[in-house]
Amino acid sequence: MPAPFRLEADARLSHSEINAAYAWAEWPQREGWRLDAVGRSCTWFAARQTDDGALIGIARLLDDGGLHAALWDVIVHPDRQRQGIGRALVELAVERCRDRRLVALVATPASVPFFRALGFVPESHGHTAMYLRPHLAEAC
Repeated sequence: MPAPFRLEADARLSHSEINAAYAWAEWPQREGWRLDAVGRSCTWFAARQTDDGALIGIARLLDDGGLHAALWDVIVHPDRQRQGIGRALVELAVERCRDRRLVALVATPASVPFFRALGFVPESHGHTAMYLRPHLAEAC
């Protein structure tokens, strides 16, 4: 049976915890000043093991407070995937902004079924998600 976990809204995550989660997803490590800036403009959600408090999942929500919100960085430790942790994190984050007109996210092809099961659907109005990534190699 999977170990129980607890959820935290408005989680206070250390730089090392965030970078550890990014490493689980094989994402680049981020400098402290970048993580501080991100933390000032978003809400972090965390899942921790109840026995020792170890971080096992994160999610991040950007919310304009009225119309739109965006869900980012939904990451669960590989050893704890498929145990309801990701679902619980997404549901907690979405509950925070349930009255918004739109909650958006960017899904990898592999994560599309997961997000569909949570009610997310591909954009159907002919819009195309676009990005501007200045200094892609260094900044991202």
